[in-house]
Parts: sequence; structure tokens; C-alpha cells
Amino acid sequence: MPPQLPQNKPAKSTLSSFLRRPPPAPPPSSELTSDPFVPLPPSSIRHSPAPAPRVLAVEIPLSILRPIAFRVFTKKHNLTLKSDALALLCQFVGRKCGADWRDSGAGEKLLDEIARRWKRAEAAGKILVDGGDSLKSVLKSFDVPTAANSPALSRTNSNLSAMELAGDIPSSMLMAGGTGDVEMSMPEEARDEIEDNVDPNDFLKIVDAFEMPKTVYNVSKKMFERGQKPSFFPPPSAKTALFRARYNTLYSRLQRNESFLAPTYSKSAPSGAPKSHYKLTPISALLGRAGQNFMLFGMLGHSPSGHLSLYDPTGEIALDMSLAQLLPHADANWVCPGMFMVLDGVYEEDGRFTVFTLLSPPPERREQSADVFGHVDFLGNGVSLDMSHLTHGGPQGRTMRRIEEALSHVRWVAVGELHLDVPRTLEALRHLFTRYSSDPPLVFILAGSFSSIPVTPGDAPSVRVYKENFDALASLLADFPSICAQSTLLFVPGDNDPWASTFSGGSASAWPRKGVPEVFLNRVKRVVSDVRCASNPCRLGYFTSEVVVCRDDVAGRFQRSAIRFSKARSAEEMDLDGHDTPPPVVDTDTKLVRKLVKTLLDQGTLSPFPLSKRPVLWDFAAHALALYPLPTALFLIEPNIHPFAVTYESCHVMNPGRFLVRHRASWVEYAPAERKGVVFEEGF
Repeated sequence: MPPQLPQNKPAKSTLSSFLRRPPPAPPPSSELTSDPFVPLPPSSIRHSPAPAPRVLAVEIPLSILRPIAFRVFTKKHNLTLKSDALALLCQFVGRKCGADWRDSGAGEKLLDEIARRWKRAEAAGKILVDGGDSLKSVLKSFDVPTAANSPALSRTNSNLSAMELAGDIPSSMLMAGGTGDVEMSMPEEARDEIEDNVDPNDFLKIVDAFEMPKTVYNVSKKMFERGQKPSFFPPPSAKTALFRARYNTLYSRLQRNESFLAPTYSKSAPSGAPKSHYKLTPISALLGRAGQNFMLFGMLGHSPSGHLSLYDPTGEIALDMSLAQLLPHADANWVCPGMFMVLDGVYEEDGRFTVFTLLSPPPERREQSADVFGHVDFLGNGVSLDMSHLTHGGPQGRTMRRIEEALSHVRWVAVGELHLDVPRTLEALRHLFTRYSSDPPLVFILAGSFSSIPVTPGDAPSVRVYKENFDALASLLADFPSICAQSTLLFVPGDNDPWASTFSGGSASAWPRKGVPEVFLNRVKRVVSDVRCASNPCRLGYFTSEVVVCRDDVAGRFQRSAIRFSKARSAEEMDLDGHDTPPPVVDTDTKLVRKLVKTLLDQGTLSPFPLSKRPVLWDFAAHALALYPLPTALFLIEPNIHPFAVTYESCHVMNPGRFLVRHRASWVEYAPAERKGVVFEEGF
């Protein structure tokens, strides 16, 4: 009988030396049993010459594992454990991790991996985990050798089949650089073989905003589900559903943050001690509790009387912003009506809420989102979010990531505000194409507006000139046959391009918006082999990466709509003794870039504005404009901001700026293998 788990922690050195003694080998067997707790026979597994020592199994009581399993399965993965499943997990964790399962953290990591495999095996359709055959099959998969832990596995029966990924890739190149270890360096011959046999265009998919599958967050199930096909003429309820969808997504993201995650068990803390976590209170729960301090979460907006208020699904409350300060500092991000914020303050007797501090909801890294919603395919290109995770993407995800890293020569080039009606623009384009004619990039992202003045269909000369500008571009491209044959030209419209400019006159039109009509690009298509007219915004799927391309004058809209705060100094500008400390010297342009990137990614959408400031298509905005989960990279084409390339919470944000400024041209070159971009500015 296995020893009981001791209540008091024994001496670590004595216990560790005792547990490292390998137990006797199990008797050989000729059959594979269905019981996940019976070890596989030695004849079915090829061991390395020096196998790792096995730990001694222990018996874990249900009461000890229950709070940890609840935190992992229920709070993190939104799954419900039955008592028989918990008993099964107690035996499995005790057998796999031994007596140090809790102190070393191995037990919690093992439970996290079991929950992920359960969601993948059950296709996210079963949130109740019982101790039946489904859970036993998941547990038994931990004992089956894979390419990652079986070096002797032959290439012929490897599950990293090349035919499953690209059809023509030989399996030898997939196994040459190691068996599933992404961080292991790849030999030169394997890298050359991948470059010679893999066509990156086969793994590039451009997803239009109007073709992107609609995913809706289900509050009761706490998971994303496939929604109904969106419509251009939705019912009036779609207008409120748009903001409710944003609230539910941000609120669930906020509840998974460590600062707001309540512990499964707590000890009595002394009075005056800092809180271990923050608690959000709905607005409807403030009634009759005047004079108390609360933390609220909701959307800022103006009431019909003109006062600034906070809205959540339970109600609204007027705000007093006279004492409000923005955290972590005054220039951290913009605060505008239409944004969701976390407010800390006091509920007054007259029904107002006096705000002391405001905080933008902290974002969630793409890897953390993959731990919860890794089974969801947000782009509809057959690549789930879990595949972008370096350790939890499975064999196929690791293989695709290895091929993506091996194609280090692949480059994307992004150009913004390309006014083709300006003569010097074609000269700058000739300079750009000459630079890349010897080694053409995979994609040229050409963003509008392609005309310096709005194009109106009723004005025949204006339409004719617009068509002639693209014909001139086609004549220019004909001088670079290598680019025409090997590169993909992606055209993303701006505000002056047809046909939205017909009604907006160059101002902001409803978002997302259709691409440039293909009738204007007929001559360009005769010259270039691959021409795409995508919506604004659009998304690019490349192996396990997701890249968002957006063209919008968002910085000016933030500056016009921002709420101003008092000039009182924040606590971080003073040291502990009360003496002033000089603030860090940061360039003004750098401040503006950080402010812009943080505001958008924190809000989780490309348009955090009320419909009066930024009209959107109700049924398309919730998923087509969403920045959750965070993309791998974001091309934020903002011509009124200087070019930049920064990384925030593992999301790389790039802005090529305005393509032509006097005698200088600027663009961004993006390397998908490294997931980094570089800004280029050259005179011509």
C-alpha cells in the first residue's frame, strides 16, 4: 500500500533521496490494458539507454486536491469536475508527481495540461468532466510515447506527417532538426530543404472582415461559440448586443487577471493589511451603501442630460471626476467615452460616484488566451489558437512553427497613405520596387487612401482619373517582372477610396468597409500574378501567426475625444520621503506611440468609441474589429503618427506612416519568422 501523504513537510534532503530510488519494474505483459493507471509493458515502449528514475506514488486525499483542481478546471478552463473525476485525478497526480506534487508545482501543471487535452478531445462541447472513459482516455494519452519523448521513433510511422501539412514536404526535413523541440536549433541542411520545398504562399490566407467567421462569447458556458451569419441589416437588438459582447469579453479577461482572481482558500488577514485581490461590484449593488468604497467596471458614456456616466449590464451611475487620477500615470493611455474602464471610488448619498483612480483593463497575452480558448479557430483557416502556443500546440502546431522559423528569408513590406495621383509617389514606388527586385517579399501591403481627394461616382472625371492612377501603377510594375511573379499585392482602402467616399466625402465611414472595387485594378491584374483587394480592416493567417492590417486615423480621434484630468501629481512621481523625483525623460513621439498602442490593445478593439464618433456595422464590429485574443502582429497604418515598431504584451505593432514626405519614403519590413518589424526611411 502506498504511503500516506504526511501532514507536516519532512526534511527535504531525506525525503528527496528516498523518493528518487526507482521502484521495481512491473511484470511484462503481452496486452495493452484500458486502465490508465496500469503502466504500459516495456516491450511496447523504446526506452533510452538511461531512463529517468520514477517517483514513488502517493495517495492524495480529495480534500487536499479539491481547491487546486477547482482553481485550474473551473476558474481557468471553465470546466466542472464531478466527484468521481476528482477521485481519478487524485490517483493519477499522486502516481505521476509523487509526494512533491504540491510543493514543486508539478501537480498544478499536470492538472492544467489535463484540462487542455480534455477540451481538445471533447471539441469544447462538454464542460462537465466525469470519471468515465473520456477522462481515462485523456489520462492514458500521457503514457503513450510521442515524437517529443521517443527519440527512437522512426520517420515512417511518425505522426508529424508532411502530407498533413503541405502535401509535398518530405517528412525527413520535419524530423531533422529534432523531435518536436521548437527551441532546438535546426541544422542548415534541414533549413535549406524546407526553403527549397515549401512554398510560403500555400500557408498564407487573407481573411476579409466580411468573410471572417463570427464568434460569440457565451457567458453561461464561458467559452466562444460560432454565431449566426452576420447581416448588413440586423435587428435593432444587434446595437446593444455589440457593447454587451465587448463587456462580456473584457470582464471575463479581467476575472482571469491575477489581481482580480479570488483565491480558493484564504486566511484571516489582520486589519489594515493590503488586499490579496480586487473585487468588482455591479452598479445595481450600490443602492443603500452610501459612504463605502467600491471598484466598478463598465463603459464610459454621456447620459441624455450631458453628464459623464458609467454603464454596465445592471444599470448606470453618474460620475464625479473632479478628483480622478489615471493609473499608472497621467499619460498612460487615453480615456474617452465608449471605453471600458475600472474605477475606484466612493458611492455618495446623492447617487453619484466620486472617482479617485481609473485603470484601463489590463490585456491578456496571446499565450494566456490559448490556455483558455486554445481550441477555437478565430480566423476560420483551420489553425486553432492553441497552435500558436509554443508548448501546447501539439505536434502539428510545433511542426508549423518550425517551418515558419526555417523560412527566415520571407519578408512582408507595408506602405501607408499611397496617393497615386501625386506624381512623386510613383517615383518613390520605383525606388522601393528597385530595392526589392532582386529578392521580392512575399506580400506588399499597399494601404490607401489611393487618392488625395475623395472619389465620387457621380463625378465622371474623378472616377476616370482614379482608374488612370492604377493603370500608371500597372505600367510601373511591368518593369519589375520578379515582383509581379513572386509577390502578392494586397490593397487596403482608405477614407477617400470608393465607394464609401460617395456618402462620407472623405470623412469616417461605417467600419469595417469593403475593399477597393476590382474594376479599377483590371490592368494591374494583367501584370501581377496575385492581386488581392481586402477590406479595412483585414487579417492575414500565416502558419501559426495572425496579423491584423488596419488603416485608420485613430490618434486624432483619441485626442479630440479624450477626457482631461487634473494636474495633481501621482504617487509614483514622489519618493518615500516625500521629495520630488525627476520624471524619466521620454521623447514626445515615443509617449504618443506608447499611449496609442496601449489604449487600443487594452480595450481589445480597433474602435473603442461610441457610434456617434465612429459608426460601425453592428453585426460585424464585435468580431471583425476585435483585438482579442491579441494578434501576433498589428499593422496600424496611421499617417498622422511618425513610423514606429513596438511590442506590447507580446503583440508587435507597426506603423509605416505616410509613404511620401517631401523627398523621403518610409515603409515597414516585417519578418514573420522573427515576428519583428523594422522601419525604413530613405531619400530618393
